Amino acid sequence: MIGASEPMGHVYDAIRRVAAGSSTVLIRGESGTGKELVAKAIVALGPRAKKPFVSLNCAALPDSLIETELFGHEKGAFTDAKTTREGHIELAHTGTLLLDEIATLSLALQSKFLRVLEDRVVTRIGGRSAKKIDFRLIAATNEDLEELVRAGRFREDLYYRINVVPVVLPALRDRPGDVPLLVDHFLRSYCAANNVPLKRLEPEVIQILEEDNWPGNVRELQNLVQRLVLMVDGPLIKVQHLPQRLLYDSAASQESMLIPEGGVDFDEEIAKIEVAYLTAALRRSDGSKIGAARLLRVDKQKLHYLCRKYQIGRE
Repeated sequence: MIGASEPMGHVYDAIRRVAAGSSTVLIRGESGTGKELVAKAIVALGPRAKKPFVSLNCAALPDSLIETELFGHEKGAFTDAKTTREGHIELAHTGTLLLDEIATLSLALQSKFLRVLEDRVVTRIGGRSAKKIDFRLIAATNEDLEELVRAGRFREDLYYRINVVPVVLPALRDRPGDVPLLVDHFLRSYCAANNVPLKRLEPEVIQILEEDNWPGNVRELQNLVQRLVLMVDGPLIKVQHLPQRLLYDSAASQESMLIPEGGVDFDEEIAKIEVAYLTAALRRSDGSKIGAARLLRVDKQKLHYLCRKYQIGRE
């Protein structure tokens, strides 16, 4: 895990504290913050490190398939059940089960899974006997579970069953100083993976990346660095290589576009601005310099002077 900010320090501390035990852990955070990575870290530091680690994304499959994936099935339990199959719960025996996006489970599946947590036994679909299972549950979600409980979309009893030890992941925008560390890590990783010389970023690029809100969090930053490694020729990644969204949203990029690398002629740029305002004001006032002076909030003498200077308007 990459990050040296204070919020990430709290996450590291939480991981160390919960790793040694067997309590259920609920990892919460926005999409792309690294919830599965935290789950793997908890397992790696705990006594079940060498035991099975089974992960299921509850949002990736329809309910009918998730039920089969979770509980398994006996041969002939339904039309396509040509063989007996263990479910993810059974496969996690003696190890850890990660249920990502647990909030997407239907109420019926929530009820069935709650019984598994209470009794620690599982019955396959079409089966008659229950099997005792020893597993540690780590659940993850980017949803507001409390709101879902109030809305009747998530069982309150299941909520209390899984919300034993919460670990909250900060959004990337709330991790000051971590973006350069992550960028350096991803640059080295993807340059090595693609067998290209290590690239570097202009200081302005780093500033733009640090200013961004990163709605997709670490995953979005990771994808961007991978794309830049593949698409940018040469060793230096510059401001113009960044996506338009970043450029539009960044004060640093606006400064870079306002004052290019070669600099500007200040007097010439100011003259362009004055001409643009004078022309617009005279057009708005139908050529009346008195009206234009009123719009621009300058006295008549100054406006006449500027018009003579730039040869604008009729006398």
